[in-house]
Amino acid sequence: MKNNKSGFCHSHDFCGTTNIGERGQVVIPKKVRDRLKIKSGDSFLVMNREQAIVLVSTDKVKKLLGEITKQLKSLK
Repeated sequence: MKNNKSGFCHSHDFCGTTNIGERGQVVIPKKVRDRLKIKSGDSFLVMNREQAIVLVSTDKVKKLLGEITKQLKSLK
């Protein structure tokens, strides 16, 4: 596993493994949670993309939608 000086995995490197529990729960490896500042209670949009599960922070989605809406209003 490649680490940068701060000990975190790079954005596209292998950062660990996880298992799915009996109730479908998945644990995000601590190095990833630390790097992305994910904390208990954070919310994510879950997508299936080309045989991969993608988690996107709902806060990031809301921010992006706000920026898109602002840009669309300026076009009128």
